[in-house]
Amino acid sequence: MKKYLLTLCFTALCSLMAVAQQPARYGNSTGRAVQGQLMLADPYILEDDGWYYIYGTHAADGIVVYRSKDMKSWSDLCGNAKGKLALHKDDVWGDKWFWAPEVYRVGDKYLMTYSCEEHICYAESDSPCGPFVQEEQKPYLEEKGIDSSIFVDDDGKAYMFWVRFTGGNVIWVAEMSNDLHSVKLETAQKLIAVEDGTWEHRMGRVAEGPMVIKHKGKYYLTFSCNDYRSQDYAVGFAVADNPMGPYERYRHNPIMHRHMGYAGTGHHALLNSKQGLYMVYHAHFSPRRVQTRQTLIAPLEFVRDKEAGKKMYRLEVGKELIVPMVK
Repeated sequence: MKKYLLTLCFTALCSLMAVAQQPARYGNSTGRAVQGQLMLADPYILEDDGWYYIYGTHAADGIVVYRSKDMKSWSDLCGNAKGKLALHKDDVWGDKWFWAPEVYRVGDKYLMTYSCEEHICYAESDSPCGPFVQEEQKPYLEEKGIDSSIFVDDDGKAYMFWVRFTGGNVIWVAEMSNDLHSVKLETAQKLIAVEDGTWEHRMGRVAEGPMVIKHKGKYYLTFSCNDYRSQDYAVGFAVADNPMGPYERYRHNPIMHRHMGYAGTGHHALLNSKQGLYMVYHAHFSPRRVQTRQTLIAPLEFVRDKEAGKKMYRLEVGKELIVPMVK
């Protein structure tokens, strides 16, 4: 009996120690979706005037938006378009497949770039909650493409990073007009195509979800690889001296793979907020329900890359985790 009690006490102590050693999590941390958990794929966060706004792939008729003061507790749908959406299909070109939105403040206006019917589009609004509308209802480009992201450099020059269907999903870049209303397709450069025999090619020929951030004069292109339905959907990055490339992949990619015990972690966006640098991304709800994806947020930081030299940096995803909840 004493031996049994000692064993029981030792097991309980080990469990308590394991819990104490776990990284901090905020919100639901069970790995299972619960009522009220935010469920957006391809999420993007805009910080504006003391609020955080989150957009993502979710609604059949357009793009949803929620808002928060702390990134942990989010309001119910706060869109000003039909159906409480930020963007509704009645106000724009196209009828289906509203995916991967990003929103930028441009002066006193807000511009959303997104995919619709596998074409790159944009719409504008006076508010981050919309309604986002198109004065001229047409896509940016006549050709098909998805996963658009706009980067504006320190000199004001703008670039679009997006996915073209050129031998699989391939990441390209092109210069943009100053008003962000057109893409100079004649400047397009191919950047990232899947490399055979690497972590990038476990399911499908897919490189997608590009986003660029500048640090210490270098350009960091972050991206996801593998089919989004794969449990090994993951994130890597590449570095260049110029937004147009060429980009050199980080030798220890991926930097996020089955992060914190979740599977299918990817299609992220970067938030360089007043509180620090964050990565918002999605993960699978379960191996058999990959269409339903959980929204997660983790801190991100630039760390000196000693292997590459004193002035080189790498991106590192933190071990804290915010699991956003809708109140």
